[in-house]
Amino acid sequence: MSMNVIDGEEGRPLLDLIIAGMTVVDRDGTRIGSVDKVEGGHLKICRADQEPRNQHQYVTPDWIAAVDDRVRLNRTFDEARRLWAHEPYAKRHHLQRAI
Repeated sequence: MSMNVIDGEEGRPLLDLIIAGMTVVDRDGTRIGSVDKVEGGHLKICRADQEPRNQHQYVTPDWIAAVDDRVRLNRTFDEARRLWAHEPYAKRHHLQRAI
């Protein structure tokens, strides 16, 4: 883990620190995917485990715990998958679901 962790406590918008290609990990350190881009105030990630392959998924800014050499989420992968699969989540955040 990098020593230059930027977290939400410092007040800088974490989305501004994220660049394409960064690894996205859950709160346990499990790799979820990689950053495609920031789009519409959300983080757009590519998940290689999803069918069809390499579909995109969105992460709201409140899920981002910290940014260093990776984007670290405050959710587990299982929690994120359950929320992504839940239709009201997508509607509430005005997202197109990639399932």
